[in-house]
Amino acid sequence: MTHFLILVAIVAGVAYYFMTADERTRALRALKTGLRDGIDALTFQGLGCDSFFNFLRARTRRLTVTPVLVVLSAAITIAGLGGTNDKPWHLVMVIFGHSRVLELVIGTVCLFQLGLILERLIGRLAFTTIYVATGAAAGIISLALFPDGVNIGASGSVLGLYGVLLVTSIWSLIYPSVVSIPLAVAKRLAPVAAVFVVYHWMTSDLGSAAYIAAFAGGLIGGILVARDVNYNTPPIRPLATAMGVGLAIVTVFAVVTMHRPVSPITDVRPEIQRVIAVEHRTSALYNDAIATFRKGRIEREALVDLIQDTIVPELHTLSSRLNGLHDVRPEDRPLVTTVEEFLKLRNESWRLRAAALLNGDIMALRRADSKEQASLEALNRIKTRIG
Repeated sequence: MTHFLILVAIVAGVAYYFMTADERTRALRALKTGLRDGIDALTFQGLGCDSFFNFLRARTRRLTVTPVLVVLSAAITIAGLGGTNDKPWHLVMVIFGHSRVLELVIGTVCLFQLGLILERLIGRLAFTTIYVATGAAAGIISLALFPDGVNIGASGSVLGLYGVLLVTSIWSLIYPSVVSIPLAVAKRLAPVAAVFVVYHWMTSDLGSAAYIAAFAGGLIGGILVARDVNYNTPPIRPLATAMGVGLAIVTVFAVVTMHRPVSPITDVRPEIQRVIAVEHRTSALYNDAIATFRKGRIEREALVDLIQDTIVPELHTLSSRLNGLHDVRPEDRPLVTTVEEFLKLRNESWRLRAAALLNGDIMALRRADSKEQASLEALNRIKTRIG
């Protein structure tokens, strides 16, 4: 994704170079307008919710924690200290940093929006406590489960804050007050939260134990502070106690997990090489049979028998072997998923081809060709990944 952003920047620079003076002026004006509108949307400007934000400012006049966390997150990420488990002290760093630049951008936008509301609503101490505790819990679990993998970073803390926001929002719906989050504000929060969820769903395992722990910690923190937010800043002692107990439980889980007997990590490459070899062999076998068929030496039923009795069973065997793999390294899981996609598409293409040959259906053969092309594209991605 970083390479893509660099490419976009280069293309934009080239386009700017070839623009006329008037085109550059209009482009810069449009860029400024877009940035201004984006900042206004991010900071909830123009919503007609002045009474809500005035009350929040009266409770907590200045934002101090959120800007510090934003700057700290950017510094740690740029320094390359976020999202890794290779040194023990990195566990502290990953609470504040991210592993990717785009993740930093999305996380920063989410954190800033959440901070504008939650830091003032629940107070600086409660906000900081939940941020650190949920991020630490996610980091500890991530370290325990994947010692050599990439940590989820500050995204766990942001997800924890979303848990707090969810609980306090539900509480304000049940017990309305001057600090009930207005619908217009919720509409500004929702798209940013959706981008956060979709991005992490696509790039990492959002349903992992680490993310679940972070969100659960946020929900618990929200439950503890929700009953007080309508009237005053929630007391910190019950929250700090609960977060401390939660971290202790998570730490015990991590210690037990890290000291359990470790199964050997499965190397998936031999199985993937087997899949590629079977594809080459079965394709060559079918191509030879097609050449013989065109010479009139065999009937099309022989082609159908070859597919149904030889090729498809081999694909089923490969799928069974792949499903039997355990303890696959996290970085190999996307590759295994692509192989599973290839086998599914290839199996479908062969079944379509056999049915088309049996019925003499030209349109069905074209559908089989289309499915085969999709499977071969997946195969090319596999070959690129394994070199």
